[in-house]
Amino acid sequence: MITGTDLYHVMTAVVPLYVAMILAYGSVKWWKIFTPDQCSGINRFVALFAVPLLSFHFISINNPFEMNLRFIAADTLQKIIVLVVLGMWAKVSRRGSLEW
Repeated sequence: MITGTDLYHVMTAVVPLYVAMILAYGSVKWWKIFTPDQCSGINRFVALFAVPLLSFHFISINNPFEMNLRFIAADTLQKIIVLVVLGMWAKVSRRGSLEW
């Protein structure tokens, strides 16, 4: 059963992310603080520096021997299923493309 404490922990983890996304959207669309060119530069910085460094940090502090093997197996299985479905889609589709 989901308790109020569980809901509180989820909300404290999720709400700051959504607030940041809403502020970022508003700073471009409503308040015109950033131009599209500046957004492109910010996106490039995040893709080339911030995400790889953050990923390295989380991977380096993780102990793989303490991870739940059933979780790893389920994650691997769902990724394989998605790859197979996308492969079949590309094969069966008229255009044969994975472009949306």
